[in-house]
Amino acid sequence: MSHQLDLDGLLEKLVLLQHFSYGSKDYCRERLAGSEEDMGDKELDEYWGWVKGITSTYLIECAVRVRILLDIVTAQDHTAEVEVIDATARSGLVIGEPLEGKFELTLREVCNKIIHARNVIPVWEVEIRGSEEFRYWSGSLQLAGKKSGREWRLVLHVAPWARSLQRFLEEAEAQELTRYIGQDWY
Repeated sequence: MSHQLDLDGLLEKLVLLQHFSYGSKDYCRERLAGSEEDMGDKELDEYWGWVKGITSTYLIECAVRVRILLDIVTAQDHTAEVEVIDATARSGLVIGEPLEGKFELTLREVCNKIIHARNVIPVWEVEIRGSEEFRYWSGSLQLAGKKSGREWRLVLHVAPWARSLQRFLEEAEAQELTRYIGQDWY
């Protein structure tokens, strides 16, 4: 039978990705990251490392688990249900923006892009606190790679993507599509 997938652990990582994305501005404002006060960009450099490391680790882990889950569920003749749940889970959310290449931003395709990205760059914004300018992670990553020899680029909005996956998993569980995942007796 299939791998045993820790779906509760996956949901936990999705919540943490959302929280991390939404909290970046306040975190950097408190430390004035990348400001004149942050001589040599020590705070910004350290935070850049945290952003890149945490998001890369959690995105890869989540994307791989979801791709395995999608393969298992669609192999059980639930392709139509998965497509409906995917579209519903993404409804009202902008999970990303294709910058180069033609592809639909389904959950499966975005997971593939995360897994196969060869270039991952956090997107930074500038804000002002009082008279001090500082930089913070916008909650987005620019991903780039190649598929069939063709370049693609995508801006991934991490929190909406994680929220859509959370919605997807909750609905897949409600429809009992994940009930027998990892069960050897099924």
